[in-house]
Amino acid sequence: MKKILFVCQANIGRSQMAEAFFNHMTNSNLATSAACEDFREKYDGKITSEIIETMDAVGIDLRDKQIKLLTPEMVKKADKVVVLCDQKYCPDFLLNAGEKLTIKTLEDPHSKDAQTIAQIRDQIKSIVKDLIAC
Repeated sequence: MKKILFVCQANIGRSQMAEAFFNHMTNSNLATSAACEDFREKYDGKITSEIIETMDAVGIDLRDKQIKLLTPEMVKKADKVVVLCDQKYCPDFLLNAGEKLTIKTLEDPHSKDAQTIAQIRDQIKSIVKDLIAC
């Protein structure tokens, strides 16, 4: 199995959920996630409670997860990189990752109601299932 890097704008929602689903479904630690923009100070280094609650509903605990900032080294080490946010937030070194890069733009769950966050979570789960099946 390959190392997967999931990326979104802030690493407080989409990419954290994708990392958790991948690692849970594969019983591994092959996936990681990161942010294109640095939101660590704004969110005290942690993902939001809404995301934690949404993932709790499917039996995955994200309470100990920390926000990680994307680096060129992370992209180089990954066998596959999946971007889950709008490309406008992505640095050039990410967009230049070539064939290992896949872009699956999803709505940002931040400040959305619980039902919308759950819908985004389920979309992410589907994307991850497809990745595992390949």
